[in-house]
Amino acid sequence: MSNVARGFAPRSLLRLVLIAFTLVLLPLILLIIQNSRTLEQVNRLAEEGMQSAVTDTRRVSDMNDLALDMERTIRRYAVLEAPDLRLHYLRLLERYRKEMEPLLQGVDAGELDASLRDQLVELVDLAQAGGAQIRERVSIFDGFNRANVELDRLAREQIDVRIARIREQVAEVRRRMWLLSGGLGGASLVLALLFTYLIIRPVRQLERRIQGLGAGVEPDERPISGPAELVELGERLNWLHHRLRELEAQKLQFLRHLSHELKTPLASLREGADLLAEKVTGPLTAEQEEICELLVDNSFRLQGLIEQLLDYNRIQQVQVYHRPVALPPLLEESLDAHRLALENKGMKVSLNLDETQPLADNHRLRLVLENLISNAVNYGEQGGELHIEARAGEQEYVLSVANTGQPIPVADRERIFEPFVQGSQERKGVLKGSGIGLSIAREAAISMGGRLTLDSTQPGWVRFELGLPRHGNKEHSDE
Repeated sequence: MSNVARGFAPRSLLRLVLIAFTLVLLPLILLIIQNSRTLEQVNRLAEEGMQSAVTDTRRVSDMNDLALDMERTIRRYAVLEAPDLRLHYLRLLERYRKEMEPLLQGVDAGELDASLRDQLVELVDLAQAGGAQIRERVSIFDGFNRANVELDRLAREQIDVRIARIREQVAEVRRRMWLLSGGLGGASLVLALLFTYLIIRPVRQLERRIQGLGAGVEPDERPISGPAELVELGERLNWLHHRLRELEAQKLQFLRHLSHELKTPLASLREGADLLAEKVTGPLTAEQEEICELLVDNSFRLQGLIEQLLDYNRIQQVQVYHRPVALPPLLEESLDAHRLALENKGMKVSLNLDETQPLADNHRLRLVLENLISNAVNYGEQGGELHIEARAGEQEYVLSVANTGQPIPVADRERIFEPFVQGSQERKGVLKGSGIGLSIAREAAISMGGRLTLDSTQPGWVRFELGLPRHGNKEHSDE
């Protein structure tokens, strides 16, 4: 179907829509016209049948009345022998004949037709007889009346037959109308589905490419099959994808160069500050020692920022290894690095770990732990708590790092994971952060096949949850 649709689809989206509306409406218009004609045919058949039935019924009734009038008139004539009565009798006889002829043409009377005609001849001869002969022969009206009754019965039966035939014709016309309606309605439905496919197919292709663009996967280089406007939009999406890749490469190159260029003057700054602090150049006053401490502290801060930039660059390039990792040594190392800050803030640390090992990359897991603990120390409340818990669930290994303190606003709960974005909360530490710590942590978690989320369900606690594959899951093992 796709090859047929590809060859049939016009180059313009507007033209495709107009053709779609025209072709979908065309069977419906034909259906309306045909149904109108069919209804006219049914109406005509019904009118003809009704008119024929009413006419024949009226004629039979008139003939019966005329037969009775003829008998009464001829009997009066036999007594009175008045010429006017004889003339009136002949007129009634002629009227009867005029009613009989068209009736017998529409009714198959068989032998009754010949019998009635013979009786009419005798009735005409009866008008030429005298009174006594009429009284002797007037009994012929008994057979004539019986013939009229029989004709009445035959006419009504055949009227019923014609009405039944008309009903069958109407039913047949109605059946053809329903078949035609179903055929044309089905054709409209097929055309509607075809043009829906022709329009939706390139839109779905564009949707998949946009999703791939957001996910950072390689785009489908094949052109969009559809109208020219959508094909051009697909080409623009491909251009946008390549442009974003170029910008990403430029950004990473900039971070590498920046980090490298900053390390050289930083080394000189660190070395000079250390020499001054060690009083190699001579004794220092209290003010000079304070300035040296500021130089040393800020050199450490600058070194930390540079290392974060290097980590952010390395996370996106270095291969990931999934192996069982012992968590306690990494936690001990990260906590030791923040021991002084924890003691200065008077924060109590509690651990609750099981013996299960997650599948992770040792370096990336260390980055996640360092950033989560650093975030908890810098934003935790004075004299608060830092609680670290790790447990193996049925589907994944879950590590949580929670600290007491001010909850993160709803508007910042996703933004804090974006690179170089800091939340609206005030940092409690001495130094201002770079805003990429949580971004590094989340990207490291995702690269290990895990997740990093913020859990705000516990009042008074800010809790980050890291989910990693469990040890023993062959799907993630590199061994």
